[in-house]
Amino acid sequence: MPEETSIPHNLFFFRLEQWPQVKESLVLLSEQKNILLQNPDPVVTKMFEYLDQVILGGKIYDEKNIFELIDISTLSFLSPALIKEFVKNPSNQVLRDRLSVQASLVSAATLNLLEPLTPYNYDELANILIDGNKKMYSDLDFVYTLRFLLELNEPDDRVAAVFTSLTPLDPDETEFPLYYWNESLVFSLLLQLVWKNFFLLPEQQQEFLLKNYLFSAIVAGVPVDYWIKQIVSSEIDGLDNDHINGVFVKAVENNLENIPINTVTFKSRKAMDILSEYVGKVYSGDIKTLVQEKFIQDIYKGQLEEKKFSFWLRNLLQLYYNLRTGEYLPK
Repeated sequence: MPEETSIPHNLFFFRLEQWPQVKESLVLLSEQKNILLQNPDPVVTKMFEYLDQVILGGKIYDEKNIFELIDISTLSFLSPALIKEFVKNPSNQVLRDRLSVQASLVSAATLNLLEPLTPYNYDELANILIDGNKKMYSDLDFVYTLRFLLELNEPDDRVAAVFTSLTPLDPDETEFPLYYWNESLVFSLLLQLVWKNFFLLPEQQQEFLLKNYLFSAIVAGVPVDYWIKQIVSSEIDGLDNDHINGVFVKAVENNLENIPINTVTFKSRKAMDILSEYVGKVYSGDIKTLVQEKFIQDIYKGQLEEKKFSFWLRNLLQLYYNLRTGEYLPK
């Protein structure tokens, strides 16, 4: 299989695409399929086999279904610009190879394969994640395994192995980590899996995610609001909802993640500092929505990709506000 060789970027770079634009580019590719397949090329043929399963066959994704919503987020890692460039220059092997890799991995990461793969078992996953066994590792098998585990309704030891790959953030770090395209996809699926199991995690690990991998999960397209609300609003006998909500509020208030305040230079502020400033303003007596939007505009108005960065910050602020006001607690 060809290798993805794009330049590494921070996670934000890979999350700027909108699903409608990705879908539009895939429609364009579908319309050109017969022309592109006229010249025999096994790489292109295989690429269309993957993409046919993903969407070109007419598959419709329901955003009200949480797993299909996650798949939409995964498919949005596809680059419309790359797809359009390949359609214009199908003989360009660099474009072909990059798109082929993207097609194969999003296909595996959404369980859209002609023939299912065999997920890693616990020992294999532990060898990769804990012992660093690179010989056993394959991007295709790994993302397939992560998406396979998302579907399970029962606790699975493999999730614990995945959790160990997430390390605590350095509170003094101000730089954002860089990823190649395939690495950004893998990271997003790691976050999707651990957050999907948020309800099953012990309190200490829940706090860990809220302090270290909340904003990055929002950027990666993880429906964190859904998973947090699932536990805070639960009416299971013996569950102390007020205690859980309070723990979550404190954890979010102590979030160690960096949030860009400049979308070009990526100058950043700590999430905890932004939230502290936000809460002082949102309780000023004015209408919350207006205060929140002004707060966001004061940071991002006029900046490159203003809408996307505003969307991510709005999600974080709204989540924090809902927890702080007890919005998710059983009524």
